[in-house]
Amino acid sequence: MSALSGEQIRAARALIRIDQADLARRCGLSLETIKRLERIRGPVDANSRTLRALFEVFAAMGVAFDNCEDGGVGVCRSAGKPFRTALDTARPTATPRQMDQPPAETACHRLIYYSTANRENAPPLHELLEQIQTSGARRKATLDVTGILYAQAGRFLSVLEGTRDSVRQVFGAISCDRRHSSLSIISDQSAPVRYFPDWSVCCGRFPSDAQMVGDEPSLRKGFHPEALSPASALGLLNVMRDLQEASPRNDLRSRSPCPLAGTCLDRACAERAAISTAPGPANAGV
Repeated sequence: MSALSGEQIRAARALIRIDQADLARRCGLSLETIKRLERIRGPVDANSRTLRALFEVFAAMGVAFDNCEDGGVGVCRSAGKPFRTALDTARPTATPRQMDQPPAETACHRLIYYSTANRENAPPLHELLEQIQTSGARRKATLDVTGILYAQAGRFLSVLEGTRDSVRQVFGAISCDRRHSSLSIISDQSAPVRYFPDWSVCCGRFPSDAQMVGDEPSLRKGFHPEALSPASALGLLNVMRDLQEASPRNDLRSRSPCPLAGTCLDRACAERAAISTAPGPANAGV
């Protein structure tokens, strides 16, 4: 039986939107076992019964582990099987048409990257995120490039999805944007389906995030996206997309001033976001 990595387990669990306790219950394993496995970098140290239980639960909920172009193993929906989240009423991440194999000329391409805000050339982070939200919405309307950007502690993690030519065009503009630096690609390859049919920006950390991302190694003592594998980056962005649509972030209408600054744990951003400032022009978008 093929081994699973801790990153794959976290990503698969994020995709089906269940917490560690629910996964443990479905697999007949202890909560501490699930926590231990998800903390492991690379292949997990588990017996065949544990691995079989994990594979069977994920398969039953429509998740499969596919070989990537770079030789790694990613997380995706099982071909020909209905995708199920923990809640029947959960918003689907793709329409039935999107779950079919798209024609070659419109096949989905996914690019995941991270970067760091350039303090010398960028406005305060809360203003920059307003600009990114605007430019991202424009890209969706004109090029049908969608995705999400997550920002914390002056670091960015983002995914772009669309046709390969459109994604490469957008990323070319982003790579020339002087408002950020140290840009690195985590993954750049075709995808079986578009996970992010809209564009959104998620930022900050709140006490309520702990249940979903409290054990994420890349979020310890700041934000370290360089520690993420393609599967774990995709899993984290899936979780952050869901958190963006839940309280308190779903009440956020503007970041200038930011009404959540008083409770946000990303103090470097929050302290400046509490002061109202005029947003700058919308550029290419980080």
